[in-house]
Amino acid sequence: MNNVETLAAIPWIVEHGGNAYAARGTSSETGTKLVCLSERFARPGCYEVELGTPVLRIVEELGGGLREGSDLTVVQVGGPLGGFLAADQLDVPLSETDLAARGAALGHAGLVAFDQRIDPADVLRHVWEFAAAESCGACSPCRVGSRRGLEVVRDSRPGEEYERLLRVMGEASLCAFGRRVPAAVHSLVRAFGDRLAGWDG
Repeated sequence: MNNVETLAAIPWIVEHGGNAYAARGTSSETGTKLVCLSERFARPGCYEVELGTPVLRIVEELGGGLREGSDLTVVQVGGPLGGFLAADQLDVPLSETDLAARGAALGHAGLVAFDQRIDPADVLRHVWEFAAAESCGACSPCRVGSRRGLEVVRDSRPGEEYERLLRVMGEASLCAFGRRVPAAVHSLVRAFGDRLAGWDG
């Protein structure tokens, strides 16, 4: 099984050779990655970049910042459970290793921009809605935890139960999906800072 991104790289590799492709990117994460920028960017779309390209360069040079002069506050990387970076934390290479060090994940490498008009509580709720809807239900920590987490954030009641829920999901979920939910929540809270105080578990 190959995805479109993999197949799209084949003609370049056939023409230039595998060694030339492996020379792109970083020494530990070679090649290129397709990065999709959301509609809030001045120049949204799909761009091919070498792994290791600074996220800040992608946002400013390729994306052109945000539309209508809006101020960028947070960028979501790699999908709903990929993770979040504050606007002043974007000088990080686009790679699995470097993003993981910031509490994020490369995932599909899509970048979603949030400006000052976005209510961070809505973003937090969306993360839990996604988790509850997409959990396969194979294990209780994720199946029950994602639904209960959504109930808690809808009721705006962080506390000991919420902290325990995040801990159990992160430690006991059978697959990376359930374990990734707490990591995404923590990165979201860090990125928005005081605007989500109390929701870091």
